[in-house]
Amino acid sequence: MRLTALLLLAASASFAPSSFAQSGAHALSAATNASNSEPAAQPAWKAAIEARRKQLISSNGYGTDSPLRDQLMKMRATDQAARGFAAASASKKEMVQNLPVTDAQLTAELKQIVSEKGWPTIAMVGIDASNAAMLILTHTPDHAWQQQMLPQLTQLADADKIDPSSLALVVDKSLVSAGKLQRYGSQFKYINGAMAMYGVEDPGGLDRKRARALLPPIDVYKEQLSQIYHLPASKAIVSATPQPQN
Repeated sequence: MRLTALLLLAASASFAPSSFAQSGAHALSAATNASNSEPAAQPAWKAAIEARRKQLISSNGYGTDSPLRDQLMKMRATDQAARGFAAASASKKEMVQNLPVTDAQLTAELKQIVSEKGWPTIAMVGIDASNAAMLILTHTPDHAWQQQMLPQLTQLADADKIDPSSLALVVDKSLVSAGKLQRYGSQFKYINGAMAMYGVEDPGGLDRKRARALLPPIDVYKEQLSQIYHLPASKAIVSATPQPQN
């Protein structure tokens, strides 16, 4: 179902794995067990990401608004089910038909939350629910609102109030939608049976930027994509095309 969802819902648009790419702390390690069956040492990049994530949770807490946390996690589940990432996902035809409606409904719900309570920070709802809000923003069809939110979200990330890895996806999605080079290399396109990365601003400094945003190295990320979608990651680089603004 995941491969089917990818081909139907993302063949002509940018995509990234919603659950893995949103937090480097959940990244898969490329290392394997040593021949003596002892666990391989944890990669330095993964240890650094996990340590930083723990710092964010320690400094912000687990959230004080339980009803809002539950609401956001339910919204996340709806988003993922609409993309085929659920055991009881709808048929292919239903997914294609219902996804725009689902994204619009979730966008309206998130807008109401932001209007009434402000952006859901880690201190407000915990890191997972805060990232769930960012997931909805990543998938919103309202690119104008997405762009409008970026300055505020950047300030929150700089102040360690939200997870920078989740914001990185929104930044890249916004840049790609505007036909510009992405910053963190999170967005790929399905072309000729493989995944090709949209061009980035600074190819030589890409891994440094990803590390600052709590994202794994780009080669590890490509491996994650291949494992999730069962597709090879090509070395091709594609150009983004500006999308209509709502």
